[in-house]
Amino acid sequence: MTFIDLFRTVLSNLNRMRMRVVLTAIGVVIGTAAVLVLISLGAGLQRSATQGIGGISDLTLINVMGEQTVMMEKSAPDPSSVQRSEAQGLTLKVLEKLRALPNVVAVTPQEYMQGQVEVHFNRLTGGGGILGVDPEAWKAFGYKLTSGENRVSTGQVVVGAQVGATLYDPRQAGRKEDLFSSPRGLGASGEPDVTDLQDASLTLRAIRYDNEGKMATRNLRVQVTGVLASLGETDYNIYLPLKEVDELNQWFSGRRVDRTREGYQQAIVKVANSRDVAAVQKEIQQMGLNAYSAQDTVNSINSFFLVLQAILGGIGAIALLVAAFGIANTLSMAIYERTREIGLMKAIGARNRDVMSIFLGEAAAIGFLGGVVGAGLGWAVSGVINLIAQSALGQQGNPIFGGPGADSSIVYTPIWLIPFAVIFATLVGLLSGVFPALRAATLDPLKALKYE
Repeated sequence: MTFIDLFRTVLSNLNRMRMRVVLTAIGVVIGTAAVLVLISLGAGLQRSATQGIGGISDLTLINVMGEQTVMMEKSAPDPSSVQRSEAQGLTLKVLEKLRALPNVVAVTPQEYMQGQVEVHFNRLTGGGGILGVDPEAWKAFGYKLTSGENRVSTGQVVVGAQVGATLYDPRQAGRKEDLFSSPRGLGASGEPDVTDLQDASLTLRAIRYDNEGKMATRNLRVQVTGVLASLGETDYNIYLPLKEVDELNQWFSGRRVDRTREGYQQAIVKVANSRDVAAVQKEIQQMGLNAYSAQDTVNSINSFFLVLQAILGGIGAIALLVAAFGIANTLSMAIYERTREIGLMKAIGARNRDVMSIFLGEAAAIGFLGGVVGAGLGWAVSGVINLIAQSALGQQGNPIFGGPGADSSIVYTPIWLIPFAVIFATLVGLLSGVFPALRAATLDPLKALKYE
């Protein structure tokens, strides 16, 4: 029997019992649609979560922490040569090693202010995270700006998008003095009321107390050269040159810090591409330093959602498994109805494999038809779920996992999933037809011809 003969025979047989085929295929349609919708739901949640992280953090940055232990080895000829651990900060020598790593674009030490600092602008008072960075390296980090230019130098700073929202007039009673939660509340548009700080002259007032509780202050006047676009982790930061932050920290602590010997607390490594972050991070860790990045969170989320997709797909596959029993039952009934026909086919020369091929073809065809319709139904249902979700989340004004870059769609159907669902349904149909096909192929021709 040629493939064309087999194809025509299968179509003819399915057409003769089309109502039964339609009812059987409905189970495959439901199972395939369930598999597609549930896997798409897991993929959509994963995409929304990873995009949310990308919206609040730069995925090309690696945070490197100082004061870690590194393995030190003495010279080999020394009989007492041993490996031991020793504390190490991010000294200038270590920073040079980081800059020499492949695919590293820039490295800057990052120092936090180690005391209380108020931000004053005209009559307003606010606050923010004061961070010292290397002015030359800072340019290469390429943070997006809403205004101005990305220049940090002596007396010039770059501020985060929400620093202006922390400013309030302390003379007005009843104000909430939480510097990090938009104390002036919401503006007319419903968004936090943010003071435009572009080109503003700010006074950073450092405050310290001695052992007797006596307060001392030191003012640093700076001009805002640029305002960063909203990125979550940078929104409330004020970036100064390292030298100015060091001077204020020495004023707070009352002692001079030798960076050559003590190093820095933290450094930020800018990598050329987010795909290279894992490799660079591994090399940094092999240097004995602790390094972490937003990619770590993304990888953890991806691992979790892969398991979730497998569970959801398995739940959908249960419906498809039930449909497989329906196909097997339909073909078993067909064998009883077509027993004499099978006996006649064998009597005129049909081989066992020809009979088996016909029933397997019928089973696979039911699976294929159900898979095609089910994939289309699943795609349509996914679209409806997205419309409902976007409508609901749009009223709340936030995507499901937050973050400025997050997509509000909660169902995402990868291109590969549609052909995969059709092929999977066809295979399930084919496998469900194996037992009926074997039974039909092994029928005795004489007994089949005498069957009433």
